[in-house]
Amino acid sequence: MNYTSQNQKDKKEMIKTIGVNDVSELFDVVPKDLRAKELNISGGKTEQELLNCFSDIASKNRVLRSFRGAGVYDHFIPSLVGEITGRSEFWTAYTPYQAEASQGTLQTVFEYQSLICALTGLDTSNASLYDGATAIAEAALLALRVNRKDKILISSALHPEYIKVVKTYLESKAKLVFLDVSSFNGTIEKETLDANLDENTAAVIMQSPNYFGVVEDMQVMSVVTRNKNSLFVAVVNPLSLGIFKAPGEYNADIAVGEGQVLGSSMNVGGATFGFMAVKKALEWKMPGRIVGQTFDKRGNRGFVLTLQSREQHIRREKATSNICTNASLNALAGCVFLSGWGNYGFKKLAEINVSKARYAFDRIKSLKGFRSKFGKDRVFFNEFVIETEKDINKINEVLLENDILGPLDLSNHYNVLDCIPVSLNLLRMRMSFKNCLLFCVTEQRTKCEIDKLTEILSKI
Repeated sequence: MNYTSQNQKDKKEMIKTIGVNDVSELFDVVPKDLRAKELNISGGKTEQELLNCFSDIASKNRVLRSFRGAGVYDHFIPSLVGEITGRSEFWTAYTPYQAEASQGTLQTVFEYQSLICALTGLDTSNASLYDGATAIAEAALLALRVNRKDKILISSALHPEYIKVVKTYLESKAKLVFLDVSSFNGTIEKETLDANLDENTAAVIMQSPNYFGVVEDMQVMSVVTRNKNSLFVAVVNPLSLGIFKAPGEYNADIAVGEGQVLGSSMNVGGATFGFMAVKKALEWKMPGRIVGQTFDKRGNRGFVLTLQSREQHIRREKATSNICTNASLNALAGCVFLSGWGNYGFKKLAEINVSKARYAFDRIKSLKGFRSKFGKDRVFFNEFVIETEKDINKINEVLLENDILGPLDLSNHYNVLDCIPVSLNLLRMRMSFKNCLLFCVTEQRTKCEIDKLTEILSKI
């Protein structure tokens, strides 16, 4: 294919079509105080001089200690991950359409699938999805295809951004019913599920730990769901499975989630990958592709695309999903991350997250003007909600001055009311978060950093 660049006439026509006067207007979405100023670099510089110049500019960046999560988390990434994913044969590899020419890529996907199955306790994993949000939406579509019912129950304690993506996917395909969160303990009560579950329900989608960091009783919810012949979809933080029950142990039909915590950097929210694992009976309805292991006639081991449900490139009308490419490089990072830690190391990593978060929780709630939103005995992983009498904007302003990225202001971010039908209980829940902060503490935070955080909070 020949490449023909745009001339000035083409560019002017494009700018006119999208309704702007100049290309610079496209960057107006970026606040002016965040935009880079002109570099003012004179011509004729050597490569070394340019590198030194850019190093000087980069040195002006501030390194913040993050106490914020809400979907993307600051975890340590072992150097092993970058060493493997940075190899050219992985870094530049494309979708493995030709199995005979893609054995290395196919093997890494096979190993990744095997690890996800071991982690979730389910039978089959696909070759990754775009992110956690699309994985959840695809799980809902899978349930509709299998059960041929038209109702999906969704926890209101699911991440608000996940809810918006699911709503976009299913708006014309299913009736979405949102389960109210208990303002007392931050979870979905069994009675709430019972009251909304019926024979028309294709699936129930629950997240644990949920958006507020609280661990749900997934065992009970799974039993109630399956008694109505509905599928139970577990949305999980994969790192939490180092210490909590795997979805397969409480008989979930589908497990999905965001894989960023497994070796992908934060990078302003991307790139990440979504994972999905299912019971064997559902594997033929999965989106994406499944890589399998086989042997040739000489007995040599090989890897193939056993199942490729994405058929729009040949039979669009029979396509299971519109997911066109998997995030295989990030999935490879997850594979290396899990392999590097091993069973014992992965469990210890999860325990460290819990213990450090609990230490921070105990310190913060003991401060004057701060208290636990859901009681001191709630089980959480590495996130927790604190209610405060103090000015939240002032809190985060002072923390930022001390090179700390502070907790998330839930009064601004818990905005599921913008996209789901409002119930009286949900309205009360929204109002009750007016003075609440969502803290996150991972293994990256030291005792010294946590103590510094609490000291600053006590003086505000």
